[in-house]
Amino acid sequence: MSFSELHEAVLKGDCSLVKNLLEKSADPDEPQWEVDGNTPLLLAAPHGFVDIIRTLFSYGCNMNARTIHGETALHLSIVGKKCFFECIDVLLELGCDPNIQENIRGQTPLHALVKYLIISDDYSRTSLKTLRNLFMKCNPNITDCRNRTALHYVASTHTNMLCVEMLVKLGTEIRNTRGETALHEALETDNSLQVIFIIARNSIISEVNVYGETALHIAARKGRTSVMKMLINMGIPVNKKDLNGNTALHLVAERGYERAVELIISSKDVEVNAQNNEGLTPLHVAVESGFLTVVELLLKARNCDVNMKTKEFLTALDLAQQEYRRRSHPQLSEILFKEINRRANDKEVAKETAIGFTSQCP
Repeated sequence: MSFSELHEAVLKGDCSLVKNLLEKSADPDEPQWEVDGNTPLLLAAPHGFVDIIRTLFSYGCNMNARTIHGETALHLSIVGKKCFFECIDVLLELGCDPNIQENIRGQTPLHALVKYLIISDDYSRTSLKTLRNLFMKCNPNITDCRNRTALHYVASTHTNMLCVEMLVKLGTEIRNTRGETALHEALETDNSLQVIFIIARNSIISEVNVYGETALHIAARKGRTSVMKMLINMGIPVNKKDLNGNTALHLVAERGYERAVELIISSKDVEVNAQNNEGLTPLHVAVESGFLTVVELLLKARNCDVNMKTKEFLTALDLAQQEYRRRSHPQLSEILFKEINRRANDKEVAKETAIGFTSQCP
């Protein structure tokens, strides 16, 4: 008897012949040397041959045998031409280790299954049952070569809510190589408000990535006002600065996101005059970017200081009067002049009122 007979029987899906060969002392773990070294189990898994897998197990095969790329039978039952959910369940039942990582991307079977569900959009009752089964038997916080968990995969795509809710239960604070939690990644990839909400309510929302950005910074950078409102209502700090010293208000002012500016300046305890590493306030950056409406909104904000100076000792009016800006946005200087004069007049009126009141006192 040639050992290749067992491999051929497995590939044909002939369970009776497989059993007959094993009874005649065929090695259940004999590698297929002439091809890629795969054992009979590794040949059966990508075809979903459940009966053959059970037969090989009963004859003592190694349930954690691996391909030359480090994949187990669990990986192969997922990443082949078709995902065999029954096969995954059987392999887990028979003791296949769900935490083994393949060698190329460092993915566990959970990474592979979540990736398959995302790509195929197969969220049937069967697939979610198998996902739950795998999830309960593995460590869901193992990270791949980019330090991403399965939750990071889900966070970066528009996916099934049950899948998201299942994965957030065991932790959301592991960071990828950019220092991003699942919440950061969900925002960076423009995921839905619903997915972001589910992740956010299970997260420490003030966590920062390697750039010092909170979730609010990312939402501000992308102009996602509804997400910003949700995060602010959940208590995220509005004045936290990134590595450049920018608050969320700097970011929305710089980009001309008017509704987002209105949202932040209406927030309790917002620091309208916060300065970044260059000494620029949100008013300065709005002037530099030439957004007239944003400038007007900021000037109306409580305690906005029109005379604040940058590290180069420039006021917002100084920036507005720089030659190229004066030519492209002449209205900026007019708006600022008008506001400065209005405030000066208000001070004068207040001063005269105070003097008049004092003179009338006995």
